[in-house]
Amino acid sequence: MDCFSISKQPDDHSKLCIQTQISPSYVSIYTKSSNDVVMVYANAKQTVSSDINKNSYKNKEDELDLTGSPLKLDLSLHTTLDDTMFSEESQLWKKEELLHAPIDLENARDLANSYTQTQATLSKEESIPQWILCNPNSDGKPLLLTIQSNKDEFARGIVNYEGCYELEEVDVDNLIKEFADQEQIDEDLVNVLVDCKYAVAGTSYNGLNMEEQLNTPHGGLTELHCEWNAKTLLTPFISCKINLEQEITVGHLASPCNEVWKSVCVLYHINDLLVEMTASGGIIDLEKAVVRNLIPGMRRYKNEKRLTDLLKETEIYTYTAECPAGGCLCVTEDTTTLKQCMNDLNKKGSSNDFTYKLWDVLRECETAEELITLLLKALSFVSTGKIRPFIDVNNTSILSKLVLKLSRGHSQTSKVLKNLRSSPPQALSLVAQVGFEKTTWEYTRIMSLLEHSFFLAGVWNTDARSKETIEQINQTIQDMTMGGDFTLNPFENYGTTENSIRLDSESFCIEDNNDLTVDDFASLKKHGLVSEKKDANEVPLIPDEIDISPWKNLLMRYSQVHVCLEHLFRAETCLRADFAQLKVMASRLLELYVSDKSPVKSAGQLMNDAVVKINVPIGNNIVQDHLKKSASWYRLELSKTERAMKQGLKRDCRYVYVFSQLPIFPPTVWNNIDPPSEEVVEATTLGEIKYHCTKYTFLSNKVNRNIVL
Repeated sequence: MDCFSISKQPDDHSKLCIQTQISPSYVSIYTKSSNDVVMVYANAKQTVSSDINKNSYKNKEDELDLTGSPLKLDLSLHTTLDDTMFSEESQLWKKEELLHAPIDLENARDLANSYTQTQATLSKEESIPQWILCNPNSDGKPLLLTIQSNKDEFARGIVNYEGCYELEEVDVDNLIKEFADQEQIDEDLVNVLVDCKYAVAGTSYNGLNMEEQLNTPHGGLTELHCEWNAKTLLTPFISCKINLEQEITVGHLASPCNEVWKSVCVLYHINDLLVEMTASGGIIDLEKAVVRNLIPGMRRYKNEKRLTDLLKETEIYTYTAECPAGGCLCVTEDTTTLKQCMNDLNKKGSSNDFTYKLWDVLRECETAEELITLLLKALSFVSTGKIRPFIDVNNTSILSKLVLKLSRGHSQTSKVLKNLRSSPPQALSLVAQVGFEKTTWEYTRIMSLLEHSFFLAGVWNTDARSKETIEQINQTIQDMTMGGDFTLNPFENYGTTENSIRLDSESFCIEDNNDLTVDDFASLKKHGLVSEKKDANEVPLIPDEIDISPWKNLLMRYSQVHVCLEHLFRAETCLRADFAQLKVMASRLLELYVSDKSPVKSAGQLMNDAVVKINVPIGNNIVQDHLKKSASWYRLELSKTERAMKQGLKRDCRYVYVFSQLPIFPPTVWNNIDPPSEEVVEATTLGEIKYHCTKYTFLSNKVNRNIVL
């Protein structure tokens, strides 16, 4: 940043700041871009922000007096996220722009003239537009001056405050006529483009750090951006083009979708640990090896008690001979919304399978040492024969087979557990494989509410994506079934040995007369769980026993699918959309995220940067009710057609009118505007919504700098 003094500037601002930066919000709303610009503004005194902070603290104190005592939000006590909460900030400008103060028009013109000379020798690609924040006290109420010249063009622009109007008072036809008259062209040679933005719900995560993003009691900003060419500011519900702009936080502590994401995070850490163990030969401090990152506000569980409760629960249905229900508990024939599905997942879990429920306990462990200790405790109790754990038919994990074998009782169980205790990679890989299988199963079941399992089954494979689009796959399914029901097993490819710990013997999974001997089972050598070495207790090398190569791809796919799930869940809540409406959106999101060009490349990416934003087309019928409300702002752009360049003034000209309910500029500028914003608020309360109108005029003339002799 370059700062220097100008003699003519006001006394209350000591310096001007000139810096190359991304366009501020109050510039991009006119240019529709976020390109680099040279921004010029005065440094507002720190008292401006400190006064606002004092007011906010005062408000907080008033609230505390009313409530009796300060309350700190504990998200561990909350199971729902307020998806309807709106921002309390009454402005369109960003917080960091609060210290941007205007300069007087005379200084602004001097700066603009000087900058024009510096750009006279530069090409269009080399030149950078300059924008100067102005004090609107001058005639014409100028808010911004801009110079966008280069060696071939003399381009300049100005933004003025036009007044305050009701939307019905704006005569678009008259504005078009004024533009045509000034440029001396016919009215039918004027291009008209209108767009607007509706605030649906939420508050932007801009300005929040990672901890605040995961703990904030509101959802991210959800908006609808509409665009049309009709000569009206009233939104044409049926014909306008609509995009959904939405931001979500992956891993929000109060989001129901976080129940699945927790598994992804733990699997990510376990996978990293296994890779690290491979590199170090298994030498690692298990007590410091983190498998679950603790975030302030996150609920901490008493895992040993939860394990004891699980074993007691299993013991009860063993003695009563009541077999638990199989299949998925959170997705049934009665499931009608994603919210219902995710709430059931949080309350009842997804399965009664013993190893799946064991995973739900173990994934809350903070260190690898705690995880392995509880795993061995569970297996030790299973080996007593007091319980007959229920294993779902879909569960093909190695741990499920181990549990079934141990539950029958073996004289050398202690040797089995000793081998596992001496081989942390084996213990972690056994647990992780269950976690991967359960997580794949959950994402498949949940997303199959909106997308066919035939497509989802291919997502989890490394070579999953073919040239077929989702629409083509769905059409194929429809052709095959002639519109009837068609069920495919989404796990027929996933259950192969290439996606799990390798086995050398099929008898481990099949009940036959040649059952395993106790010695064979206890050593685990025959089944690839321990490599062939002289010392059976020596820590084995991971590549000799398990194939973890598919796990990295699975973690990436989980992350991509989870982003889709979070967006769909929030869209359902905010837009009140049903499954039929969400299915089209689900296909678009999956096409966007589950692909080689996906913006999400890994789970670690989302764990470090949790906020994800989308801008996707959405059907008019889904959001029609929201379009009947008043938009936050409307924007009318008038420009020349190509044919218009052959008549009238030989220059490029563009008008951009912005009609906004809320201030576009920070208080340092907006407070100088007459009428003040308080009058608008008062009019709004009476039911007459008024909009501030600002106008951006851009002119560009071709320049011939060659002297003809």
